[in-house]
Amino acid sequence: MPEFTCQNGIVLGARPLGEETYIISVFTKEYGRHLGVIKKKHPPEIGTLVHAQWKARLAEQLGSFYLEEIKAYAPLLLDDMPRLNVLANLCVTLDKVLPERQIYDSLHAETLSFLEGINEKDFYKKYVLFEKKLLSALGFSLDLTGCAGGGNKEDLAYVSPKTGRAVSREKGLPYKDKLLPLPLFLWKEAEASIKDILNGLALTGYFLELSLLPQLPISRSRMIADLRRQDHG
Repeated sequence: MPEFTCQNGIVLGARPLGEETYIISVFTKEYGRHLGVIKKKHPPEIGTLVHAQWKARLAEQLGSFYLEEIKAYAPLLLDDMPRLNVLANLCVTLDKVLPERQIYDSLHAETLSFLEGINEKDFYKKYVLFEKKLLSALGFSLDLTGCAGGGNKEDLAYVSPKTGRAVSREKGLPYKDKLLPLPLFLWKEAEASIKDILNGLALTGYFLELSLLPQLPISRSRMIADLRRQDHG
């Protein structure tokens, strides 16, 4: 009988299967995003860290999960909707884009690190950087190491929507309406304003939608709306 046990599984989502029965999606370090059935009155909140045990009669079957909660982040954020929306978007996005049962151990570590730092002041900036790493982990790396047009690599300001390559301010200025703005913090250490964060989300969101998601999650719209309210507040 195939089975596994792992620590620090991250609950990405749950959908009802029947009365007090749910299909749970858990992101594990050793086995990737894994699905299984649990029988419970209420499923664990998304973003919850769990000790997970999975069993099935055959490896290709859905199988069953037995979960023990280690730490739940969502209940700690009920009075902080911006952070709760970011947590929701992270989990929904991972659940939609990660292939089932493929191992992404570095990305799992990055996800744990982000969850542990979600109460930090620069959580929006760190979330955009997380999406950049997500694109890279899934084979859609942005090339922000130099200018695609041979311009100054120390003054990158745009990204080509066709190639994902950076373009310098000088080379890109005549075509800026056709290029995506590149905030400084995405290619070198720098502070990030709300405008920078919005530009960063527009950039990573464009390539997520182009390459991995036919439609971006509603949670992402809520996250962006939170930022725009702050920008005009």
